[in-house]
Amino acid sequence: MLMRALQFSSHFITKIHQPFYATPSSSCIPTSLKSFSPRMSSSSSRHSSLAPIAPLEAILFDIDGTLCDSDPIHYYAFREMLQEIGFNGGEPITEEFYAKNISGMHNEELCYVLFPDWDIKKARKFMDDKEAMFRRLAPEKLKPVNGLDQLCKWITDHGIRRAAVTNAPRPNAELMISLLGLGDFFELLVIGAECERAKPFPDPYLKGLEGLGVSSEHTFVFEDSTSGIKAGVAAGMPVVALSTRNPEHLLSEAGATIIIEDFADKKLWTQLEDIVKKTEPAKPTT
Repeated sequence: MLMRALQFSSHFITKIHQPFYATPSSSCIPTSLKSFSPRMSSSSSRHSSLAPIAPLEAILFDIDGTLCDSDPIHYYAFREMLQEIGFNGGEPITEEFYAKNISGMHNEELCYVLFPDWDIKKARKFMDDKEAMFRRLAPEKLKPVNGLDQLCKWITDHGIRRAAVTNAPRPNAELMISLLGLGDFFELLVIGAECERAKPFPDPYLKGLEGLGVSSEHTFVFEDSTSGIKAGVAAGMPVVALSTRNPEHLLSEAGATIIIEDFADKKLWTQLEDIVKKTEPAKPTT
């Protein structure tokens, strides 16, 4: 059952993020949840450049959906636990409902969106239990996004500073970083809930810049969600968006500078090569 539930990656649809701490509303929960056939957009026609940020000082990474494709695990945990408590009349939530109403949102916000009539302590306990279920499932199911090892080597070889910046709870973030073998790679981990405001506000990324002691003018961000893209842009940095789950037009509308399929995408490596060329001193002519 678990294997089948997690094998829906090619059928996942758009993440649509609501404003952080949106006003609770029962309209967020439909009376009928129907199946769907998602359609993802094709390759991006956007041709912006990262070259202006040279020399590159640092790269800031989101975790969920950026370093690893974790949404299938989150969906399974929410589906099982919500059905167990009789949410939506006991009918399992669909992937569509998850994508529109849950994915990418901060847990504190989800307490009000999913359980507007619950005591907040009870809602928070549910979210804590769901995250514990995610952590039980992650060791078997979590996989890195294609090309991550190659990118990490390039970053290390070029002496680029790096931090992970996420809305995930700290135990989740630390587990994912460990499972991906990146415990010694990141210099800093910034948790949205530990900032004054989480993404889509810029606070987590501003804290990342401050912690590394680098400038936004020489740093860029890797993100996969519209919420995260808006946070990076608001912090004054260009954002490279991964189309792990989202259609490219939404990523572009959120402010992404470049959109890539994964870390092996030739568009990314062309940009990195351009940054290196712009950083290197010009060779004297003879």
